[in-house]
Amino acid sequence: MTQDYGQPGAQVRAPREMNGLAIASFVVSLVGLCTPLGLLGLIFGYMAKSQIRARDNAGGGLATAGIVLGWISLIGFILLVIAAIWGGFANWDQWRDEWNNN
Repeated sequence: MTQDYGQPGAQVRAPREMNGLAIASFVVSLVGLCTPLGLLGLIFGYMAKSQIRARDNAGGGLATAGIVLGWISLIGFILLVIAAIWGGFANWDQWRDEWNNN
């Protein structure tokens, strides 16, 4: 019994090239958790998604992960800023009284 491998000389699909912006999006979003770098990760991720569709590159999963981590990072950063502002206003009267007494 022989195995049929298709027509002789059939084309083999070459591996797709990995998109560099997808890698950059994932790395920047991961390194910059809860910092403004999440915005850069979002931009890279959305640019990578459009390039992957246009060029048929690999890296769609990395781009998606970069986008998700970028949103988490951006939301975390905004919450940290709000908490810092809220904490500063909560102690404003105490700081002002200490300043006036000295």
